[in-house]
Amino acid sequence: MKRSMITVLGVAATLFAVPGTAQAAVTDFHAVSLPFFWPTAVLDEVTPDGAGGVWAGGSQGAYCIPRLDYCEAYNGNPVLRRYTGSSWKEYPLKGWTGDGGVGTISSYGTETWASARRTWGDTPGYLARFDGSAFQRVAGVHAEGDRVSTGPAGTWLYNGPGSVYRRDGSAWTPFSIPGELRSINDVQARTATDAWLVGDRYTDLGNHSLPGLAHWDGTSWTSVTPPELPAGVNDWITRVVPVAANEVWVIMNGYLAHLSGGEWTVVPAPTGTEMLYDLAVDASGTPWVAAGTGSSPNLYRYSGGAWELAAVPSGTRVKGVTVLPGTSTVWGVGSSDSNAAAITNS
Repeated sequence: MKRSMITVLGVAATLFAVPGTAQAAVTDFHAVSLPFFWPTAVLDEVTPDGAGGVWAGGSQGAYCIPRLDYCEAYNGNPVLRRYTGSSWKEYPLKGWTGDGGVGTISSYGTETWASARRTWGDTPGYLARFDGSAFQRVAGVHAEGDRVSTGPAGTWLYNGPGSVYRRDGSAWTPFSIPGELRSINDVQARTATDAWLVGDRYTDLGNHSLPGLAHWDGTSWTSVTPPELPAGVNDWITRVVPVAANEVWVIMNGYLAHLSGGEWTVVPAPTGTEMLYDLAVDASGTPWVAAGTGSSPNLYRYSGGAWELAAVPSGTRVKGVTVLPGTSTVWGVGSSDSNAAAITNS
């Protein structure tokens, strides 16, 4: 990170915006037909494919095994599909064995990567690169599998305390991150010299978690002053979207935050929501958030200082959200009546 940028961020102030009550529903969304999935399916991840379509992933065939007085739940098997403009296409997942669901999907240029988490025994996780016709398994650096992000700053793996690696040829090169960071939840880049990682940081309060983030300048990762939360709040950053130099949006479990001009503005989640799941920002600079609200519709945008509820098909619960680059075309994925669901406003 350039020294001038560090200086500005180091004196960042925190403002708490008071969100307005969710207004009338905005931007009607319609369901996108999906191929056959096994029962109890859900889509958790969605990302642009760079060709006007999207990749979507999750799990299908979830089940549970009775264990005396409780039921041990398993995700079932992975779902990974690509929407090509009029239909969905499935590609082989080479090297996949065992159960679990897709954890992350990331695509940029000629690179598309996916990771999958395991839920059965000690079976290693799954990390794969798309070769144009199938996903080919690639060795990671953790037995339990890695989360992956690819973009203009390269392909990165992150999983656990202090674990961040970049793909160099066919190997993974470790990079140091600021020591106060405890875990990493997301890595996203705007350019080769403007990337961000987010998670939580160590504190002097035992297991108390606070937001943590760092910036990549093309050479190294450097701490950035995080948004401040009300006293006693235990929260951490889960998603980041860089939109311009020194400007990013992030979400925590209970807050949306915006860094611009060296200052943070922090906005509480929409009233009645349980958790913020995912974040995307459209071409106008408007953030869209998938929020947990029980069985109620749960896709919002933050515009004009207020949360606005999006009109989604009845019963749809959105868990993942994305925007096609340079547009206001929004995609959401999740579930509806125990079946996978996909929606868009295009």
